[in-house]
Amino acid sequence: MDFVFEFIFELIAELGFELATNKKVSKFIRYPILLLYILLFCFVIFLILFMGISIIKESIIGGILIILLGVFLLFGSIIKLRKLYIEKFRSKQDV
Repeated sequence: MDFVFEFIFELIAELGFELATNKKVSKFIRYPILLLYILLFCFVIFLILFMGISIIKESIIGGILIILLGVFLLFGSIIKLRKLYIEKFRSKQDV
């Protein structure tokens, strides 16, 4: 059963990523898919941060470590998105 769920979610993720990055697909399809991916990642990161804040009452060290993980993921994703955006913008200027 675990294999089936993993296969289905991986198939959906790969299909969505291919559709979001393919220039032949209409912008009206690509942008909502890309927005869903960004919202999913933001949801996971903010859930990690919320979990760290709620755990800090029970275990200060554990809560701080989880919050640091969430902050690291947040800044890492911002830096990665910025690099991808700048790379895409520069490639359009060169053409």
